[in-house]
Amino acid sequence: MNWKKVIQLSMVHVGVTMTVVPITSTLNRIMIADLHLSALLVGLLIACPYLLSPLQVVIGNWADKNPIWGRHRSPWMVLGGLMAAFGSYFTAHAVFLFPENFILGLLVSLVTFTVWGVGVNIASVSYLSLISELSKEEAGWRNRAVSVMWTAMIISIILTALTLSHMLESYSREALYTAFGAVWLVSAFLVLIGSAGIEPAAVGRVVKNKAENPLIAFRLLTENVAARRFFVYLLLVLVSLHAQDVLLEPFGAEVLEMPVAMTSRLTSLWGVGLLLTLTVGVLLVRRFGKKFCANLGSLVAALAFALIISAGAAHNERFFMGSVFLLGLGGGLMTISNLSFMLDMTIPQAAGLYIGAWGMADFLGRATGTIFSGLLRDLLYGLTGQPGIGYSVVFGLEIVGLLVAIWLFRAISVEEFRQSAEVHLHDVLAMVGD
Repeated sequence: MNWKKVIQLSMVHVGVTMTVVPITSTLNRIMIADLHLSALLVGLLIACPYLLSPLQVVIGNWADKNPIWGRHRSPWMVLGGLMAAFGSYFTAHAVFLFPENFILGLLVSLVTFTVWGVGVNIASVSYLSLISELSKEEAGWRNRAVSVMWTAMIISIILTALTLSHMLESYSREALYTAFGAVWLVSAFLVLIGSAGIEPAAVGRVVKNKAENPLIAFRLLTENVAARRFFVYLLLVLVSLHAQDVLLEPFGAEVLEMPVAMTSRLTSLWGVGLLLTLTVGVLLVRRFGKKFCANLGSLVAALAFALIISAGAAHNERFFMGSVFLLGLGGGLMTISNLSFMLDMTIPQAAGLYIGAWGMADFLGRATGTIFSGLLRDLLYGLTGQPGIGYSVVFGLEIVGLLVAIWLFRAISVEEFRQSAEVHLHDVLAMVGD
């Protein structure tokens, strides 16, 4: 592996990530605050990549065994990346069909959001698998690649959000189409350039994982107390952190009366905070430990949600934007700490199983948070007629969830996990005669 390939992989990763930004930082606000669609419906549509995440297992397994044009990964990277770019662009067109014909708008939106979600999953599993394959004998290159790709992703989120905000200063439907079209073109260009010539010709190989047997996988997870606790912890902390994903911009629009350009800027503020703590988080983790930093990040995020509620009550836009920046700081510290801890919660004999389980918790947590928050906002708005109440209750529940997650984390031990995992792997493999 070399820097050229790292840069190319980063381009693909950035290209796919860019397709998410206009949907979660701009379109969600327009759908809820301007088109007055159900937040639950919006949450379901935006959760498409998470709800469709099982496709990663199917596509990844298929690509392992069936090369296309002599390549296992890069054709799927191109297909997935272009689907994500294409689908993301047309979501903006689809949602404006709702006021004219709700059924037609729903059908077209389901198609476009599904194309986007399928594309994100296909591309993601393909370039992540390619990283592993290109750096399988070079752990140092793998770490460098992940670090560069993650940093490039955060920077791209910030720049994309700022560009959208600038292009939508004078908001109109045509301006929105132009902004989404710009993201589409740049995303497609990065995916195509990043995928070109990056993968060597396929060679015969057999994929073997001792934990691929469903019985083994089920037993390893369910019989390990520490693994169950960590799965529940990850699920809770991700629901608590990401329930705001679909609501933050509509909150700014409906409660604080912020224009589209300003709410689109929120993602860049969050991204700057996230980038700062990701940058210094490694040093903090080394000095104070993973659990301490994860809990500190949870406390900072909980404080940010409390301040967001206060900003809404005070009708203070600047206070709100500062609170979103603080939320990014807390989220970044939680991400780097929990990611490091997650990598410790594996054993070599079944690393794919456990990383897959923690990844499933990630997608399930994000999907649950997005959908549940939309449902709760709709219910409370219907009962009270006050949009601010629904948002405040969701943010308040996120505070409670983060505090409960801190309490759960204290009982999770890496040593206990590994000891139990190795014992159960040995017993189960003996049982199935491997």
